[in-house]
Amino acid sequence: MTFIGIGDMGSHMVPHLLKTGHHVTIWDRDAEKMAAEHDKYSAAKVATSLKDAVQGAALVITAVMSSDVLALHIGEKDQPGIVTYLDPKATLVVTSTLDPDKISAIQAKMPADTYLLDAPMIGGVKYAREAGLVFIVGGDKTAFDRIEPVLSLMGTVEYAGKLGNGAKLKLITNDGIMAAEAGIRETLDLADAYGIDYDITLKLLQMGPLKAVVVRALDQTNPRPLKDSVADVDELVKATDKVLELSIVKNAQERLQKAVDATNGKARFIDITTKNTALPDYRDDNHQ
Repeated sequence: MTFIGIGDMGSHMVPHLLKTGHHVTIWDRDAEKMAAEHDKYSAAKVATSLKDAVQGAALVITAVMSSDVLALHIGEKDQPGIVTYLDPKATLVVTSTLDPDKISAIQAKMPADTYLLDAPMIGGVKYAREAGLVFIVGGDKTAFDRIEPVLSLMGTVEYAGKLGNGAKLKLITNDGIMAAEAGIRETLDLADAYGIDYDITLKLLQMGPLKAVVVRALDQTNPRPLKDSVADVDELVKATDKVLELSIVKNAQERLQKAVDATNGKARFIDITTKNTALPDYRDDNHQ
């Protein structure tokens, strides 16, 4: 099999495949990423090109940012995409958070006698590292049954029915998740305005129904750039504008973007709970 995208998530997913005896070929457009994380997957074969990575693979799994998906999978200008090199009977699994229309665009370019599954993930780096991800998979049931044992090595797998349903369900869950994440930041904004300490505010939030969200936000073992959350919100808003007006998540998008801008793009996920991302009047520059 081949795994494409050795970033924050992929670098923690591949080792689970290797330690169970699978022969894995890896590739990333950024060679420095693979070099930096080499110890995690030294048993993998490193492909020399996208063509080298895809040809001959019965299963290709990708884990890249949503903004890179179409160029990587379909290609652009003089750079062919994954679909160009797929072998007959091969299955392509896309784990990115996507507008369902992008899944349809990839499907339209898939060679005959190949299979596409959309399998977006719930969970961040910690969950990838601990094989605790949740994959929401849409597409051909026979193809799903073949690859389910592989995905299950990295977490829990839920079959969602027809192609595109995985992408839709990930956007549905992200709607609530992103609103909750931005809600923590706005809650702390109100604490700032009232002159209330963050510690007691977060402690009280954990005594109520938001406990799981706050615990996740405070978990320093789950590193994630906050800009990645913003990218997911952007994808959600763009995908749903033609379907439904999501006023709450649009406000969340605005507040999370302000949080990222406050640190010149360097905010970590945990920073939604720190003064780093407070509104300008309350920000503590010594924390940046």
